[in-house]
Amino acid sequence: MKKILSFMMIFTLIFCSITPVFAADEYSFDLQYTGNIIKNIEKDAVVILKGVNAPVHTNVQIKVEITGPATPKLLATDSTGVEHDIAQLGYWGPPSGFAVGGDFENKTPIKATFTEEGSYTIKLTLVDVTNSNAVITTRTFNLEVYEDVTPVNNVVENNIVEELPKTGTSIWEYAAYIVTLSIVLWGIGMYLNKRKIA
Repeated sequence: MKKILSFMMIFTLIFCSITPVFAADEYSFDLQYTGNIIKNIEKDAVVILKGVNAPVHTNVQIKVEITGPATPKLLATDSTGVEHDIAQLGYWGPPSGFAVGGDFENKTPIKATFTEEGSYTIKLTLVDVTNSNAVITTRTFNLEVYEDVTPVNNVVENNIVEELPKTGTSIWEYAAYIVTLSIVLWGIGMYLNKRKIA
């Protein structure tokens, strides 16, 4: 019995080590931008739809759902040069959808403007419009929108400066100077005292 168990364990280890591992066929979303998102300041961003050995779909759309203190403007330009506010529309792509499949990376530049500060979620969902909007993949992004640009050295909240910038000399620096000067003077006094005795 022990030999059979040992053989099965060895067989399992060898089988697992030589069996190829295949990546799952998939679609995925990403949202890229740099820096903080500031209220009423337009932010450039890129929405990326990526496929890795993804099955072909001939009629898809990207549904856009936003929750937060207010509905932002998310402006994207289609292939004909027409600009659309995808936050107002609630989707991206023509009504009949567009085709995707295989290995690809579609980048859609957007210009986002948030009129209220606070926490937002943006949910992007790839759906098959010819199959009752069946969900192919989805991803939710959490964003924080700030009232204003925060100074580097100060924490500002409701226009109250919480930490003042350092200017001049602090009391601890004065204390360090006094201690250092005292030690130097004591050392000089000891040296002169020794010379007197000698």
